[in-house]
Amino acid sequence: MKSRRKFMGAILVIGLVFGLAGASEAQEIRLRVSGSKVDCVDIPVHTVIDLPGSLANVPVEEIAVSLRQISRGTARIYGMPIPGQIVMGSDKKAELWWVMPRAEAGSTNSWTATLKRREKEDEDTFSWKDTEGEYMDLLFGGRKVTRYMYALDRSTKQRVLETYKTFLHVFDAAGENLLTNGPDGLHPYMTNKILYPHHRGIFIGWNKLEFGGKRYDFWHMGEQGRVQKAEKFLELTAGPVLAKSNSLVHWNDKDGQTIIAEQRKTTVFRQSEPTILLLEFVTELNAVNGDVLLDGDPEHAGFQYRPHDDVAKGDKDVKATYLFHKDGINPKKDEDLPWAGMSYGLNGKRYSVLYMDCPDNPKPVVYSAYRDYGRFGAFFKKKIGAGETLTLRYRIWITEGPMPERVKLAKKYSEFVDGPTVEVVK
Repeated sequence: MKSRRKFMGAILVIGLVFGLAGASEAQEIRLRVSGSKVDCVDIPVHTVIDLPGSLANVPVEEIAVSLRQISRGTARIYGMPIPGQIVMGSDKKAELWWVMPRAEAGSTNSWTATLKRREKEDEDTFSWKDTEGEYMDLLFGGRKVTRYMYALDRSTKQRVLETYKTFLHVFDAAGENLLTNGPDGLHPYMTNKILYPHHRGIFIGWNKLEFGGKRYDFWHMGEQGRVQKAEKFLELTAGPVLAKSNSLVHWNDKDGQTIIAEQRKTTVFRQSEPTILLLEFVTELNAVNGDVLLDGDPEHAGFQYRPHDDVAKGDKDVKATYLFHKDGINPKKDEDLPWAGMSYGLNGKRYSVLYMDCPDNPKPVVYSAYRDYGRFGAFFKKKIGAGETLTLRYRIWITEGPMPERVKLAKKYSEFVDGPTVEVVK
């Protein structure tokens, strides 16, 4: 693919930009990375830093960052420069992010970060493109990566059906074809040709949510009047390393009363081939008007991934297959699986998805990870007290190609839950 996420792409450009700048204009920070429990590849790392005085009042979008590794046991800097990115955290502290190409288990790595005012825009970088009232596209180097569907249109029954929930689409490596399902498709196991559009892309919901003595279905919704309404974007950040969004989503009943006010946060990280997407999904569910019980079943509740409907329509060669952290797993009975891998065929290619559940999420958890059309995800029951917020965290890793070996999937999960730590060297 046209240098879509390769670290070497545009790194030479970054090196030239820094080489042309006067040394007196650049500011350096020394860093130490340690604590990796497994061998890591393309792992996002970050730390809080104090911006140098000359950059303290510069918008972070205007700060260019280049990182290089320091040879072990010497002060020699080696290797090609790697792009970094400054992001303002929720506590208004500056965070330095980059993606380490490789880290060996048990190793300690030293890095130097060079910061200066940006002189020109990077070509290989994330950006946001809004189609007003419909969806927000995330692009990398001009190529579509994800599409956040946020429209809500009650003008016709069909438009209600198409827009009653907010969800995330994923594009293939070329940024041309969708890997995920939208508001279409027949139920794969029904013979009466009923349209079942409730499984869409990357989505979260519960079909038996209890509030105020009543039960609400925030999975199927539609004509019942219940919707997940995207109110506004609270944050949109994009750079050469990552892109972040935070959208306010109201889970409303048919009268417009908000039962849950959700902050849905996504972070997409730069990766090298054959990775298509590394996505961190964090949601904060606030019970704004009283106690809420999240309830349902593994098929229609929780955080889910649904492949394109062509998988459901296709023959056995494209059907989904699954892999778990050890042999003998029965996802219908075994609880608290750390992750699940799924592979499916689409448009003449094979794609694999690793779904990772954070250990801090509520337990017990039961996975739906057995449908041959590929809908899978983790389900749990949980009460949220009035005024309280439940925070959930997941990670999705999508690659082009056959299902990776179990050991590789396990390493990716370890990177998620117990990755390396970074500290500033004074």
